[in-house]
Amino acid sequence: MEGAPRIDIDRLVADMEECVRRTSGRRFSLKATGGRNPDFYRNWKGGQDKRLSADVFAGIVTALGRDPGDYIVGWSPTLRLPSATVLTNTFATLLATLGVDPYEGELAQKLGRQFPDALRDVLTLHDRLADESSSPHEEGAHDRDEETLAP
Repeated sequence: MEGAPRIDIDRLVADMEECVRRTSGRRFSLKATGGRNPDFYRNWKGGQDKRLSADVFAGIVTALGRDPGDYIVGWSPTLRLPSATVLTNTFATLLATLGVDPYEGELAQKLGRQFPDALRDVLTLHDRLADESSSPHEEGAHDRDEETLAP
């Protein structure tokens, strides 16, 4: 099937080799196998047990300190943000939970004035994420600091 997601084995192996160069094969193996197999890396390089099950992949990625998505080609996760209606209803429910009448009181009015800005920030984030997911994957994107939204 063309376009099916796959694991970039060449990149995974290159990162494994780099990690072993920095530390040791034994240390990497123990971390990748949860302490069960100190010879994992040596066996892997020797051709033994090159089946890449989900558990083995997860262990290797954990030992590398990386995100599994860094090695999956042809797949990009999507983030589904709630709609404006859901956010508005959630806001009203939160006010009700706090015992705040949304139509009376200074607190309700203050929160109500801030809500459109918060909603706009969420919609802007949604648009930005949609734009990023449609652009080609940037090399080293996982190394960037996470961005945060200002309140």
